[in-house]
Amino acid sequence: MSRTVDIVIRNGRLLFESGLVQAGIGIRDGIISIIATDNHLPDADRVIDAKQKIVMPGLIDGHAHIHDRGMLDHEEFTPGSFAAAAGGVTTIVDMPLVSQMDTPDMLQEKIADGSNLSIVDFAFNVGMMNAENYPIVPEMIARGAASFKAFTCEPFYTNSGVISRLLSEVSVNGGHVTIHCEDQGVLDEFSKDMLNEWDAPISHSLSRPNLAEQLAVRHVIGIAEKTGGHLHIAHISTREGIREVERGKLNGVMVTTEVCPHHLMFHRDEMNRIGPKSKMNPPLRSKQDKAELWSALLRGMIDITVSDHAPCPIEKKEEGRDDIRQAWAGVDGIQMILRVLLSEGLNKNRISYPRLLQVASKNPAKIFGLYPKKGILQVGSDADIVIVDQTKEEKITAEMMLSKCDWTLYEGLKMKGVPLMTLVRGVPVYEEGRILVKPGHGIFQPMGGRTIEEKR
Repeated sequence: MSRTVDIVIRNGRLLFESGLVQAGIGIRDGIISIIATDNHLPDADRVIDAKQKIVMPGLIDGHAHIHDRGMLDHEEFTPGSFAAAAGGVTTIVDMPLVSQMDTPDMLQEKIADGSNLSIVDFAFNVGMMNAENYPIVPEMIARGAASFKAFTCEPFYTNSGVISRLLSEVSVNGGHVTIHCEDQGVLDEFSKDMLNEWDAPISHSLSRPNLAEQLAVRHVIGIAEKTGGHLHIAHISTREGIREVERGKLNGVMVTTEVCPHHLMFHRDEMNRIGPKSKMNPPLRSKQDKAELWSALLRGMIDITVSDHAPCPIEKKEEGRDDIRQAWAGVDGIQMILRVLLSEGLNKNRISYPRLLQVASKNPAKIFGLYPKKGILQVGSDADIVIVDQTKEEKITAEMMLSKCDWTLYEGLKMKGVPLMTLVRGVPVYEEGRILVKPGHGIFQPMGGRTIEEKR
């Protein structure tokens, strides 16, 4: 048979929403050109033997602080994309961290940075949104950046009027508004209760109670209901917040939400043992909250998984050794999303194979306007693929992490389920600890303005 494709992946178990299927994939010019049983696959320049491992669409991380020009000592595109590839993430949706990214010129600068430095594909969230910049929404959507970040708390507090304006804009133009939901008044009041207890890391969680998330989520869902805009709740972390989302969905509000691996893996009773590394916002919650997050992920109340990757130099964590308020609030995570879903989810029967596909790949592609180019194994889609060994065990160490930071929240954990190989548009970029391409392989992926299947 004459060669008709560039790469063939054979002897794999392909992950579809119907489950695992014994089949192979042919890739030509970075696109999936054929899906067939092995004996019907064409010849190719290169054949990859999946050795009966799971072959699934690459992950899309919709919330990762990868390349903030004001914080490049924390993370940047090259090491951040290395870590992404090692975690099976083939598309990063970069989120501003402390610097504004809210003009066409800033977007072009970020696109240039990613094009030169990233090995995986990338898109961008716009933010932080405020009373001055919300009119830019239609133009940014037209330029392919259709996700807008706002806060109900400091340091980037967005008032209700602006949130209403933002949601009204996306109801007309497409895209969505992502909101960090914690009520500032609750945070202010409960922090007073800590008195001289800030030397205990758990005080960070206790000073930001579940009530803060619940009230903020309820409030912004009410605004979304009035405007008709697509609201996306960032990093949900409490059972009360989930109930508000569930109520909104049942009432027909266009609301989606995400969960982070650290909230699925850890709980606040571990904070004093772990120390300042365990600080992030929203904070780690109770064991009961953690259990409810897994339940909501399985039954569809949580739509996607994201990393909220926001590491820092270890010195900025150690500053909180005696007063947790002084520690940087952020952790690594982009290399851990799939590992946590495999080890703590699939291998412990907390999620199913189809649900893994949905929350890690397909739903993020839909929410961020990248579907069906991304997020699915089908003919005509980008060959963004990760080969996974569900049964392989490993011990997590800082040395195996490819992020810029030299520590990991997950240090010492024994986990089961490992991404073995990652392909971005048909090119292997990572294989078992090795980066296979030079920076610059990644391409900007414009978001479609209309998301969630053309807003249903």
